Amino acid sequence: MASESFKFASNEVRDKTPKNGGEYDFIIVGAGSAGATIASRLSEIPELKVLLIEAGGHEKLIMDVPLLALYLQLDKNVNWDYKTEPSNDYCLGIKNRQCKVAMGRVLGGTSSINLMLAVRGNKQDYNDWAELTGDNSWSYEGMLPYFKKMENFNNDWIEYNGTYHGSGGPVHITHPNYRSALAEAFIEAGKEMGFSSGDYNGPTQTGFHFMQTNQINGERMSSNRAYLHPAKNRKNLIVSINSHVNKVLIDPQTKTAYGVEFTKHGRKIKVTAKKEVILSAGAIASPKLLMLSGIGPKEHLEKFGINVLQDLPVGRNLMDHVAYSGLFFTINKTIAIVISDVLKPTNPAIPNYLNKRTGPLASLGTAEGISFFNVDDLKDRSDSPNIEFMFASGTLVSDPFVHNILGITGKYWTNYFADKLGRHAWLIWPILLKPKSRGKILLRSTNPKDKPRIIPNYFSDPDDVRVLIKGIRATIQLSKTKAMQQYGSQLNDRVVPGCEKYEPDSDAYWECALRTYTFTIWHHSGTCKMGRDDDESSVVNSRLKVKGITNLRVADTSVMPNIVRGHTSIPTIAISEKISDILISEYAHQIDSN
Repeated sequence: MASESFKFASNEVRDKTPKNGGEYDFIIVGAGSAGATIASRLSEIPELKVLLIEAGGHEKLIMDVPLLALYLQLDKNVNWDYKTEPSNDYCLGIKNRQCKVAMGRVLGGTSSINLMLAVRGNKQDYNDWAELTGDNSWSYEGMLPYFKKMENFNNDWIEYNGTYHGSGGPVHITHPNYRSALAEAFIEAGKEMGFSSGDYNGPTQTGFHFMQTNQINGERMSSNRAYLHPAKNRKNLIVSINSHVNKVLIDPQTKTAYGVEFTKHGRKIKVTAKKEVILSAGAIASPKLLMLSGIGPKEHLEKFGINVLQDLPVGRNLMDHVAYSGLFFTINKTIAIVISDVLKPTNPAIPNYLNKRTGPLASLGTAEGISFFNVDDLKDRSDSPNIEFMFASGTLVSDPFVHNILGITGKYWTNYFADKLGRHAWLIWPILLKPKSRGKILLRSTNPKDKPRIIPNYFSDPDDVRVLIKGIRATIQLSKTKAMQQYGSQLNDRVVPGCEKYEPDSDAYWECALRTYTFTIWHHSGTCKMGRDDDESSVVNSRLKVKGITNLRVADTSVMPNIVRGHTSIPTIAISEKISDILISEYAHQIDSN
């Protein structure tokens, strides 16, 4: 493993510190799913000088062992470790009533620490984007070429339609090198409930499916590995790591962005962009940077004494996929993934992975199955799901540390989970796919190092509560199928702490439960909303240009006008492939003239 780690490190892009006053064609802030993609694509053109700035450091091979994904959140060197503002309405069972928000602070961004779930979303999501922006290129038909361009699709688990998939792209997408008996049972349980199984990134999303993942040879395929490793020898790509961007430099007279200021090793450096500055720092950091630079809600910026250059609803429209994390079912067979057992030095799973890259260490943090359906009508086949099931053959009781990663402490761990520690079990996170609740990102201060205030407002719309409760009940229904009962699946028999006054299995009880064990899937989006020119709720136009500001764009999950019905990493890469094409097209005449 040591020699492999050395080889991996040799493929990492080199850190270069720009000179103060250095000039580039494009400056890209953030080297995550978006920034790594854009920097790589732009630097394919030798005439373009591209600077990519990342607050974190290099990715390491150990981070690419799939089963260890959740544990990466404990490393503050690679995780921003954001927390929402304390609330009395959600995350009541989490320390200080603050939901934990994992965001990557490393080359590859969150794609270097997430669960590697490859999910495009629903076709209608993108058709809605096209309608909201008045730009049909954001439709599913318009986005499909970019999903295919990014993708090297390879799997032998399912039949699939090749017109929906690409080969030869930088991101390897496949099925994991491991599949448990519980995953098979999950698919069979779905069939008992009337659902088919297949390719959820193909013609139809609805159904019960084996998980697709961005992996290669049983290892994580982050955007760093997919896009930056192949670009490491390009002289026109300069990557500065451990570099914290403080603000975008904007001429207040012409409202033209001309560079950024960042801090590296305690030294402030200003660099300029001849063409554009592109913010790809994510749905939390991109709005923060815009506001620190004078772009945002006028009243909010003036409160901090910030000179307002453009009054825009930056930080509003915050969306996220929220789930319930308290559902787990014990079984009477030793076929689940008990992480503490798998990681014992004597377990053959470790040498099996080291030598062959197979076995439970290749599983996506134990997540093995996924389903999409309309919980209000299980027979609906219009492919308009409102609930996702994320199925895992490991649980919060499969290791003594997992609950700490999620922030579940005190009585909320002891009285509900602790007595089942080490038991073989499975879980489903019922995930709300189309939340109606909206939150916001606010500045905490004018200090660039201070984390912003995250106010997600989960469950502020009662329909979100209604749909998630139905998702909980559908999970219990699934546990009673023959497929799951062959292993004696039984719902945890403990009462959720704080919910004792409610009748068991009542709507009131389950509402209390989901407000207690609230779980964010870290899909924050929408805070720099894309929209029509006359849409006052939007921040960027359909070409991702910040309204009223020249030479400044945003390209990451923050531009999503509506959240996709899926996971956000793969859609973000597709957005970035698209904007890269737009940029190259817009500047083609200048490139040719050089």
